[in-house]
Amino acid sequence: MKIIILVPDGVGVRNYIFSSFVVRLIEQKHEIYIYHKLSKSAIKEIKNCRPEIKKFIEIPDFIENPKARVIRESLAYARLLKNKKKLSNNTILNFWTVSKKGIKKKILYFISEFLGLFLSKSYSLMNKLDEIYEKEILKSCNKYLIKMTLKEISPDYIINLHQRSPLVSPIITLAKKINIKTSTVIFSWDNVPKGRLISRYDFYFVWSKLMKNELIKLYPEIKSSQIKITGTPQFEFYYDKKLCEEKKVFFSKYGLNENKKTICFSGNDLTSPYEANYLKDICEAINEIKEENRPQIIFRRCPVDKSDRFDKILKEYKKFVFSIDPDWRTEKKQEDTFTSIYPTVNDNYLLINTVKHSDFVINLGSTMAHDFAVFDKPCLYLNYNPINNSIFKVEDIFEFQHFRSMKNMHAVGWINTKEDIKNQIIYTLTNPNKVGVDRKKWLNKIVLHPLDKSSERLIESIINSI
Repeated sequence: MKIIILVPDGVGVRNYIFSSFVVRLIEQKHEIYIYHKLSKSAIKEIKNCRPEIKKFIEIPDFIENPKARVIRESLAYARLLKNKKKLSNNTILNFWTVSKKGIKKKILYFISEFLGLFLSKSYSLMNKLDEIYEKEILKSCNKYLIKMTLKEISPDYIINLHQRSPLVSPIITLAKKINIKTSTVIFSWDNVPKGRLISRYDFYFVWSKLMKNELIKLYPEIKSSQIKITGTPQFEFYYDKKLCEEKKVFFSKYGLNENKKTICFSGNDLTSPYEANYLKDICEAINEIKEENRPQIIFRRCPVDKSDRFDKILKEYKKFVFSIDPDWRTEKKQEDTFTSIYPTVNDNYLLINTVKHSDFVINLGSTMAHDFAVFDKPCLYLNYNPINNSIFKVEDIFEFQHFRSMKNMHAVGWINTKEDIKNQIIYTLTNPNKVGVDRKKWLNKIVLHPLDKSSERLIESIINSI
C-alpha cells in the first residue's frame, strides 16, 4: 500500500516521524512518501535518524487568495463563538489571538469578525462556507503540480500530521476529488475547541474517548465511525531504554549534583508573558532553603522561546539553576515559530532524561504534567498573577476547556500565591505521593493506554480504514 504522510511543519516530526510509527509501516512493506514543507537541515536530521525513509517530496508553495483567507478566518471566529456557547466556556474566545498590525490585517480581521458573528447563527451556513473555501483554495494553489504528484504516486491513503495547517488544504481537497482516502491526527490535547480544523477528512485519529466526544459535539457533521481513538505516539519515547541514561552520567554533563533533589521548571512560549517572573519567584523561594537541603532546578524553556528574558535570573541563581535547552533548530534567520523550527533526535534524549531524573515539575498549565505522570511524578501548577493589574490573567488559563478534564480530581498540586512556593516545594519533595494523587487517573483520561502502543493502534486503524 502507498501512503503519503503530510508534514506541513516541524511540530509533527518528533511525535510521528521520530517515533516508531513510520518505521513500523515500512517494516510492514508499505511504501511511504513524506510530502513536506521542511527545511533542508530538518530533512537531513530525519534521514540520519530514520534512514529507512527514502522518499521525500516538497509541498508546493501556497498562499491563499484574499477571499479564501477571509473565509477561513471568518469560519474560525464563527466556530469559536459557537464552541463558546456549546461548551458554556467564555475562555474559548481567548483562542482568537490575531495580529492586527498594519491596515490590511486590521481590515481582514474586522471583516472576519463581522462575518463570523453572522455565520455563528447558522451551522448549515458554516458548512456551506467550508465548501466554498475548498473551491477558493484551488484557485490559489499549483493544482497542476499537486495533481501530477498524486497521479505519479497514486497513493492509497493520505494522513496529515497537523490538522490546522492551511498549506495542506489544496492537497486534501484534490485527493478527495480523485477518491483517495484522507485522514488527520488531532495534534494536541487542547486543539479541538480552537476552531482550526480546516479541511474535512474521511478519518480522524484522536487521543482519547474524551477527545472523540468533544469532536462529535463541536463538529456534528463528523460521524462517530470516522473517529478512531489511537492515543498519541509522543509518550512512546519514555519507554525506549536506549534513550535513558544513568542519572550520574546525565547530571555530570550539565553540572548537576546527583545527590540533590531536583525540580524541573518548564516554560511556555512568548504568549505567556510572565514566565521569567515565575522563575524568579521560584528561585527566591528556593534560595531561602538551607543550602544542605536546597534543591536544584533544571530549567527547560519552550522550544520556540529563544528570547533573553531569563538570562538575568539564570546568571543570578547559577549556583542551583541549570538550563538544559531543548534541541530544536532552524536554518532561517527569522523569529522562531513552530512553522520554521524543527526538533532534533537529541531533544528526545534531553527531555526523557530531564523528566526521568527530576523529582517533580513546576509550570503554568503545561502538558509536561502528563510527561511527569508517565513516571508517576507530581506536577505543581502556578496559579497566581505575578504582576498586578495585568491584562494576562492566570484565572483564564485554568478555565480553558482542556483543564475541565481534571474536574473532581486531585491531578496536580497548586501554588496559589508567591508566598506558597517555598512550603509547597518542601512538601512536594518530602511527600511526592500525596501531591496530585490522581495524576495517573488524569493521564488515563487524556490519552489511551498503553502509552507505548499508540503507533501500533494508529497503523491498525489506517489499515482497517482502507
